[in-house]
This record gives sequence, C-alpha cells and structure tokens, in this order.
Amino acid sequence: MELARSLHACGSPAYELDLEMEQVAASLGHEASFFSTPTALFVTFGGSETRLLRVYPSDTNLGRYAALFELQRAIQEDQLEVTEAWDQLALINEMQDGYGPAVQIASQGGVAACISVLVGGDETVVLAAGVIGLIVGCVVVWMNHVRHQAHLINVVAGFVASSIACGIQAFTGAGNFEITSLAALILLVPGLHLTISINELATQNLASGSARFAGAMTTLLTIVFGVSMGYGLVKAFRPVPSSLPLHSPDLLASALVLVPIGLCVAVTFRARYRDIPWLLASTLVGYGALRLAGTTFGPFASVGIASFVASVTSHFASNRLGIPTAVMLLPALLLLVPGSLGFSGFSQIMVQEDLPSGIRLTATMMLTAVSIVAGLLLTDVVVSRSEKPSPESAEQSSEN
Repeated sequence: MELARSLHACGSPAYELDLEMEQVAASLGHEASFFSTPTALFVTFGGSETRLLRVYPSDTNLGRYAALFELQRAIQEDQLEVTEAWDQLALINEMQDGYGPAVQIASQGGVAACISVLVGGDETVVLAAGVIGLIVGCVVVWMNHVRHQAHLINVVAGFVASSIACGIQAFTGAGNFEITSLAALILLVPGLHLTISINELATQNLASGSARFAGAMTTLLTIVFGVSMGYGLVKAFRPVPSSLPLHSPDLLASALVLVPIGLCVAVTFRARYRDIPWLLASTLVGYGALRLAGTTFGPFASVGIASFVASVTSHFASNRLGIPTAVMLLPALLLLVPGSLGFSGFSQIMVQEDLPSGIRLTATMMLTAVSIVAGLLLTDVVVSRSEKPSPESAEQSSEN
C-alpha cells in the first residue's frame, strides 16, 4: 500500500499503477486489486478486505519514480525481503525532492525562450519570453514555498505574464503578447495531464480519466483567466496594438534549442542526473520524428507517428537499460501535447472574444490529444510489455 501511495505521488497514471501493483502483490503471494483515481486509492485484498488511501494530485517526479521502479523490479525478482524493501522505500521517500529554487527559476526562463524560438517568434518575443519566464519562475517558486493553492498560483502566474507581455507590446508596438505569455507559462499549461486523461479514458479507466480531464481543464481555465485579467489591466491604461505575425521557425535554430529544452524538462520532471542523457535523446527523437513525418503526412497523422516512435523507443530503452518507460516517453510527449492549443483557444474566447477561432483551436486540441493516444495504444500492439512477471515469479505465485 505504501509503494502504491509513493508511485501515485510521483504521477503514475492509473493504467500503469493498477497493473504494476497487482503484479507486485502476486509476486509476494497475495491476491489484491487496485483502483486508483487522482484523489483516492482503493485496495482490495483477497476479495474481502478493502482499504482506502486518501491521495492528492501531484507533479511528475521522474527521479523518485525511477527509484521506485527499481525497487518494484527487485521485489518481483525476489531480490529483496519485505523488511529490506520497506527500508528502501523509506529511503526513497526521503530523497531530495528535485533541484534547487535557482535551477527551477532558470529552467522556467530557459524553456520559455526556447519554446518561443520553436514557434517562430522574433528577437523581441524570444527576449521578452525569457525574461518573463524568469519572473514567473520566481513567483511560482515563492508561492509554492508559502504553500498557496495550485489554482491561485496559476491565476497569479497568468496575470503576471500577460500584464508584462501586454505592457511591452503597448509601449513598444512590437511583439506578440499571446505567444510571449504562452511561452512564459508553458511549464504550467497542463497539456501532458490532458493527454494522460485521454489515454486513461481510452484504456477504460473512466473514473481516473474523467477526474484528471476535469482537473486539466480547470487548470487551463485558471491560467487563461489570469491572462485575461492582465490584458484587461494594461488595456485600461493604454491600447494594446495588434500582435506582429510569426515567421516560420528556422530548422537549424529549432535543432539548437532542443538540448536546452531537454535540460529544462529534466529539471521540471526532477529527473536523476544519470537519466538526463536518455531524456535528451528522447527529446531529439520525438521532435525529429514530428518534423520528418510532417514532410509527408498531415498534422494529426504526424503527431500520431511521432508519439508511436517515441513510445516504441522508450519501451526499447526500458527493456535494455532497466529504466522506466516514463523517463524517455514523457519528455518526448511534452513537445507534442496540445496544451498550447487549448491555451490559445481559450485565450481567443476570453481575451479576443473570438468564439469561432476559440472553438476551432479547442477542437484541434482534442484531436491532437487523440492522435497522441492513438500512437501510444498502437505501441501496445507491436511491443511486448516489459511489465510481464518473470518466469520465476510466475512459478512461485502458482505454487503459492
């Protein structure tokens, strides 16, 4: 039960957590069923005794998740006694939680500047996004330190980013405040949670998928509400001119910013130092597959193909290197997830009052999420699942 709680706290989705924990229970000679949601975890032992654990949604922690993955494999392969596993679990839960505040703030600014390059922003947009990203990082780190509610943090961060971006555009006449705000807030936009929720719904984890989807949409709305407040504040004092159009992103510039993005993502996901090379490789694989598929196929097919390639690569690395698939899969998906489309769609509705464009972008967001999930589901058809119990574990379980 404590292992299940720890995996849930690291951001493990329901379709992985339930299966993994049932296999761990079987390797220990116990029959148990697990049912997880973002806020509760139910465990039934032997079909009679049921226990409830109250859990809370949390951010992804790849470093702790990788350590728990190794512990889980050691239990299933009978390398640890229960008492030894309990001691190791306590040590894992006491691990340092991620990187220092200065590194987190720097990663927020770095990823904001790099993302603005990927979407075709000019020098003004890139510089403004980087500076605003640093400011937003300071705000987020401070508000997390004083333990403010997550939705309040989203509103304040959206307000700060939008008011500064709109102020720059109002007084200089240059820039694109929509893209600048999006880049500065990109690590807060719940595109990955939205994709995971669709995947949970597709794998018939309806309760967890519905709850996670509602949480992702609420987070998105609170961020856009803050952006709308910042835009309204600046517009009340000075008109905000129209944004300058974006140019096509340069292939060389896009390739150069992939490594900094990967490093910033490693900080965001709190990955272990030794896993950072694989995380960088997954970022290159995901974006490379997307650009290569885009030369032949349409946008939705390209996203699906990139998702499939990233998922197959992560499964191969998991089997060969003994690391969880999430270490290479989540960073690659982060460049594909449709959170930016949802942000732009709701911004069109709430800020620009353009309902048709907002609905079109929101529909595109959902179709992009479905394309990613299709690639992930196709992986299960062509790749043998590494989560299958070892022959020794299966034999011991049958004897028990």
